[in-house]
Amino acid sequence: MGLLHWLHSGVMLVAGLSVVGSTLAAGHEQLPFDRFIVKFKATPTALERANPRAFQRMQQAVGVRADVQRTLNNGAVVIRMSESRRYQDWFDVMTQLSHDSDIAYIEPDLRMVPTADPLYSSQWYLHFSLGGINADSAWNYSTGEGAVVAVLDSGIRPHVDLVANTLPGYDFITDTFTANDGDGRDGDPLDPGDGVVAGACGGGMPEADKKSTWHGTHVSGLVAAASNGIGMEGVAYDADIVPLRVLGRCGGYTSDIADAIYWASGYSVPGVPGNANKADVINMSLSSSVTGSCSQTYSDAINAANAAGVTVVTSAGNSAANATDYAPGNCSGVINVAAINYYGDLASYSNTGSVVDLVAPGGVINTANDPNGIWSTLNAGVFAPAGDTYGPYQGTSMAAPQVAGVVALMRSVQPEASPAELEAALKDTTRDFYVACPGCGTGILDAEEAVKRILGLTVADAIADLRVALQADNGKFIDSGDGTGTIQYKVLVSNDGPDQASDLVLSNIFPPEVSLDMVMASPGVVCSLTDYSCAWSELESGASQAITFRVRTSNDAKMDFSASITGADTDPDINNNYATKKFGGGLGGMMLAMLALMWRRLQ
Repeated sequence: MGLLHWLHSGVMLVAGLSVVGSTLAAGHEQLPFDRFIVKFKATPTALERANPRAFQRMQQAVGVRADVQRTLNNGAVVIRMSESRRYQDWFDVMTQLSHDSDIAYIEPDLRMVPTADPLYSSQWYLHFSLGGINADSAWNYSTGEGAVVAVLDSGIRPHVDLVANTLPGYDFITDTFTANDGDGRDGDPLDPGDGVVAGACGGGMPEADKKSTWHGTHVSGLVAAASNGIGMEGVAYDADIVPLRVLGRCGGYTSDIADAIYWASGYSVPGVPGNANKADVINMSLSSSVTGSCSQTYSDAINAANAAGVTVVTSAGNSAANATDYAPGNCSGVINVAAINYYGDLASYSNTGSVVDLVAPGGVINTANDPNGIWSTLNAGVFAPAGDTYGPYQGTSMAAPQVAGVVALMRSVQPEASPAELEAALKDTTRDFYVACPGCGTGILDAEEAVKRILGLTVADAIADLRVALQADNGKFIDSGDGTGTIQYKVLVSNDGPDQASDLVLSNIFPPEVSLDMVMASPGVVCSLTDYSCAWSELESGASQAITFRVRTSNDAKMDFSASITGADTDPDINNNYATKKFGGGLGGMMLAMLALMWRRLQ
C-alpha cells in the first residue's frame, strides 16, 4: 500500500514531528490543535513507493488516528489527528517525526484568533518591532503554564489582569515605617502604597512629595498579566506570580531582600512559614541607591538560589552610569538587564558595563501616556490604593521582568533546565544591535528564539569565544638603579568557544609614563614595540596564548594596564574581550635600597 493511500486510510499514527516556525495571532489563549501541515521530500508518485513502517513504529508510543484532509498548492498535505493537544504536548511527537528521512518539514496547523486584550496594540515591546522581544511568536511554543515567578518588589494589587495568576506571597518588610501597613512582616503582600511626603526618608529626601508608584503591580503585569480579554498580556501570561514585598516607603533593606531570595528559592527563613510555591525565576527590578560592589549578603543568597535551580534576573539601574557599581545587578549568578527604546537603541538613562548580560525594552517617556513607554498594570491611587488602571513607565525595571517572563516560558517547556542553561539560551539567541552598544551584553532579547533554543529546535553556531585576562608575572616595580625600573606581567588570551578563532589582534594600553621594553611570545605571534600590539593567525577551541610584557617606567606606583582582543569571527560575548588590572608598586629595588640605607645608618 502506498504511503499517501495509507495515510488516507486513517491508520493509527504515533506522534513525533519536526517543527518549522509559525506565527500565532497575538493576544490569544493558547489553543489546542489537531492538525499538521506536512511536506514530504518525495513527489506523490514516489510516495506510493515509500515505506510506512516508520509511522507504524511510532504508533506504539502514542496511538493517534491520522487522516489526510487535503493537499496544498506547494505539495504539502494537511493531516488531522483524532485528538487535540496543546503545542508542548505535541512537541515530542514533532521532534521524532522531524528526523524521518521522508519528511521535509512539519508544522502545526494552528488556529489564528483575533487579538483579545484591548491594550495589546499598545504593547509594542511584545512584537517583533525594532526594539520588541518577539513574544507573540514565542507563544506558539509556550505561554508559561506551570512556571512560577517570584517578584521581589513593592507588593501587588489585586488587579483584574493579575488575580488569576497570583499565588500566595509574603511581606518581608521588617521596618514598620517602610511597610506603611501598620505592622512588620506578615503573610499579606498587598501594596498599601509607597508614597511619602517631602523629607520623610531623612537627609531632606525626597525633596518633594512622592506619589505611590505601584511598582510591583506594574512589574508583575509585565511578567504574567493574564490573557483574559480585559486589558493587556504579560510575556508569560499563563505563568504564576509569587509576590514578595521587599520595597516600601523610602525603598527596602538588603537583609529583607536576601530573606525573600532564600524563601522564594525554597529555603526556610526564621519566623516565616514555608513557601509552598518555590520559584523557577526571581525578578528583582531594584538597585542600590549608592555605588558599591556586590555584598556578601547578596552573593550568598543568589548563590543559594542558583544552587536550588532558580534563575535570578536583575535590572542594571537607571543612572546612565557603569552598572558594575550597582548591586545586586553586579553580583555573580544573575542575569542583568539594561534597557533599550522603541527603536532598539540604548535608553539614555540605562546603566551599561561588563556586568550587563543583554538588553530588553525599557521604553522612554517624554509626555503623559507616551506610547513609547512600557505599558502595564497599575493602580489609580495617588497615595492609598484605588481602582485598577494601566499606564506607561520607563526604566531597566521594566526591561528585567520581560527577561524573567521569557525564562518562565522556557522553564514551562523544559522544567529541568538549569539557570546556566537558561542564561545561555537567552544570550546565545539575542538579536544584534542596530547601532553599536558597548557594555550592553550580547544583544536584544528574542523570546521566540530563546524558547526554540531551550527546546532544541535550534543549535548554537560553532563560533569562537575569545577572553582576555591580565596576570602578574611578578607584576611589581623592579628598580634598575638608573632612576627607572621595570614591571613584568602576562596577558592570557583564551578561546572558550567550540570553533577556532582566526586573525587575532591583541591591543595594549599602557600608562603614559610607560614604554615597552620587551615582549615574549610563542613562535607565530608577531608583536610591535611601537604600537604595543600582537597578531597571530589562529587559536584553537579550548586553547590559550600567553604573552609576557616587560615595560620600563620611572613611576614606582601602581598603574592601570589594559588589553583587548579581537578576531575575524563574531564573538558571542564581547564583555570579556577587554580587561584592566593594576601592576607596579610594592617593595621594588628602589624601596629595598632605601631600607638598606636606613639599616646601615642604624648600625
